[in-house]
Amino acid sequence: MRPVVACLIALVALIGAAPGAGAGGAASAESPAGDREVTIGNHSSHAINEVYASPSSADHWGNDQLGDQTLAPGQTFRLKLGRLRDCEFDLQVVYEDASREETKDVNVCKTHAVTFNGSAAAAPPPSAEHDVTIENRAARPIQQVLISPTDAGDWGDDRLASSISVGDAATLRYRGDCVADIRVVFDNRAAEERRGIDICARRRIAIQPAWTTADTVPTESVPAAETVQLAITNHSGRKVIELFVFPDAGPKGGGGEAGPDLLGNAGLDDGASVTISFARPPGICRFDARAVFQAGQPEDIKPVDLCRSLALVLPAPS
Repeated sequence: MRPVVACLIALVALIGAAPGAGAGGAASAESPAGDREVTIGNHSSHAINEVYASPSSADHWGNDQLGDQTLAPGQTFRLKLGRLRDCEFDLQVVYEDASREETKDVNVCKTHAVTFNGSAAAAPPPSAEHDVTIENRAARPIQQVLISPTDAGDWGDDRLASSISVGDAATLRYRGDCVADIRVVFDNRAAEERRGIDICARRRIAIQPAWTTADTVPTESVPAAETVQLAITNHSGRKVIELFVFPDAGPKGGGGEAGPDLLGNAGLDDGASVTISFARPPGICRFDARAVFQAGQPEDIKPVDLCRSLALVLPAPS
């Protein structure tokens, strides 16, 4: 046998024995970058209101991918994950009754459709009840007190059985998270409101001219912004060259200017993550994000609650 032919035979044998070669080789959790997507099917008896997808290696869910849509029983939703190297993803859905169902380690490079039937849905823990006392130190009677979750789109029902006269107080019961928004309406229909009040820490709230909830803090003091570590992950399929995070200007948002670019000159490549120091104003939870992509127009991200999670995921374009 000639030496050249012998070398070729040995090379073919070596390639055939390499790990992962052939149909029986194990797939890696990371493959060459490609456009990842998966179809979510609702085989349950409840509508799906939220859909989350996160690489299995991540420790946060990121943003709701369903947006304003609702996935009725029997419907499917094509979830675009972006151009990524990751193959293995965790998926979670939230039904209309607030129960959640998830499946982990889905290889979207091989599996292109995942169904949820509600059989493994976990009910949310019951919200605790809180008693909060409203003391009227203003110059007019209070006719209404509205308490609602910080992420609610409206204020809900009046919780007062009768008005609170000047100098009097009333104790109200609220079921929900400790952090809530409060609105008071006076007898002349004037109203004042404060957002993000921890009613577990402040069970007695004095309503007074230029209302402040700092009953345990001198009224002349102004709370400083809290510096937090915000984790940002880019799953958009594009490089982000500028990113702005600012209080949401929705029905109950804090409003505000976009502020400085958080990324500086570095930008953020697709698939990359970065943790930055972010000054979160006191009492504000809901924030908007505005991303400026390379060779693209600015795009706004729906409100995110930075009191619940200090993680911001830039989703793939819909």
